[in-house]
Amino acid sequence: MSNSFRLTALMLIITAVLSGCSLFGDKEPEYMDAEEGAPLKIPEGLDAPAGLRPVTISVPMLRMPAGDELEPMPPLVVSTAGKQDTNTYMAWSAEGVYLMVKDTPESVARRLRFAIVNSGMTMLEMDESGSHKFHYTQSVQKEKGFFSRMAFWRDKPVNYSGTFITRLKADGEGTRVYLFFSNGEAVDTSGSEHILGIFMERLG
Repeated sequence: MSNSFRLTALMLIITAVLSGCSLFGDKEPEYMDAEEGAPLKIPEGLDAPAGLRPVTISVPMLRMPAGDELEPMPPLVVSTAGKQDTNTYMAWSAEGVYLMVKDTPESVARRLRFAIVNSGMTMLEMDESGSHKFHYTQSVQKEKGFFSRMAFWRDKPVNYSGTFITRLKADGEGTRVYLFFSNGEAVDTSGSEHILGIFMERLG
């Protein structure tokens, strides 16, 4: 009795499994046989349904990072405390670091020309708009003493010497001073802070 019951149950299970395989094994999904229908016809006097339209998102062009800005090092923090009470201060924009001078572009161009010469830099080209081309040679202090020269593990100071061009941009009642290499590329953050910092002391 028990054997016949078990045999019957086993046959039912096998039948169900085989029928399931036949139903889903070779049959393709319904969407495989789907066909594209004709466009919707709109009767006269009625408006066509408005479809989804892409949303245009505009992003302002930003200057790509360069030089030391690509290295995983913390940036040099420039103090802007009390800048309302000073005539010159360092600031940051999408175009990079700049020196803010509370003066007209014409006056800043003239003062900047004297600052370049009086700082010991070599003026190569002067421009009334303030696009002065100059060469800066950084003075490197020599190591004094035997043990100072033996400290080879210390990082050597960065040499910011090179040929640069200043560009002025009016900003309200003040003027921004940007720094570029002679090939027109923007100077990296540390280089701009170093050289513009010299001008800040002269123009302040």
